[in-house]
Amino acid sequence: MKVYQLTYRSKALPDITPKQVQDIIAIATAFNSSNEISGCLIFDNGYFVQILEGDEEKVTQLYLKIKLDKRHSHLEVLSKGWSSKRVFDDWGMGYLEMEEVKIGEKEVLVRDAINELTNISVKNDFTLKVFWYNVHALLTETKFYKSN
Repeated sequence: MKVYQLTYRSKALPDITPKQVQDIIAIATAFNSSNEISGCLIFDNGYFVQILEGDEEKVTQLYLKIKLDKRHSHLEVLSKGWSSKRVFDDWGMGYLEMEEVKIGEKEVLVRDAINELTNISVKNDFTLKVFWYNVHALLTETKFYKSN
């Protein structure tokens, strides 16, 4: 079964609070669960990187709603397309705030992102590869990649 995926990144407002980020997660978790959307949101160094998975129309409508959120700016779709499988099936909305991750754990996450990058088939899962590449770039502060 194919699943639609969309990966984007955005810049958080400089004064965004942890409470605002937690509000985003709470709303996203409830909405995603009731709309069969899954995904993962990473927040680090003032940037969000997110992948959304589900029905194409529902994911697209959700992204249009996310664009209107005033808590971030400079939204950019990095990649969108079809995947051979849903990757975050058990996560209504997975979330990692890197400021809360211990230094050694961050290295493990970077290593995991590299592992994901090497194991993903570009042909079938390009959007997922773009997501992990941008997670790796964010965590290591290297240049972001986009598909266009």
